[in-house]
Amino acid sequence: MIPAVKKSHTPRAFVLAGCVFVLGALLGAAAGGCSRGEGPRIRVVNASGQRVNGLWVRTEKDSTRVPALAPGESAEVRVRVKGEGLLWVSGKVNGRPVESHGGEYVEGSGGYRFRATIDSTGSVELKFIRLAIW
Repeated sequence: MIPAVKKSHTPRAFVLAGCVFVLGALLGAAAGGCSRGEGPRIRVVNASGQRVNGLWVRTEKDSTRVPALAPGESAEVRVRVKGEGLLWVSGKVNGRPVESHGGEYVEGSGGYRFRATIDSTGSVELKFIRLAIW
């Protein structure tokens, strides 16, 4: 005679709670973005040989003023980006309007790093440097 095997029944509430927890974790990750890096940082470098002021780092919904820079100085600024968007630099150098050509793609939570260089002609070159996710 084979002994009867007693089945263990897990309470339905426990199983349901587990499913709700897993679903909540997945939805939270999707809603908040999977990467939890820092916001974008832009290093602005004055390679023009002249004092530069009146520059702004801009996104589609935010603008951050760049402090005045003496020749050879640099400053790091942060912009706020919600979701994804474009990033560019604009302002005036020696009274002439300047703007980086086009916009660079950026995400708010991806830890993007950029370098904007103002050269001796007053042009602004904006380059993507790296993605710093930690």
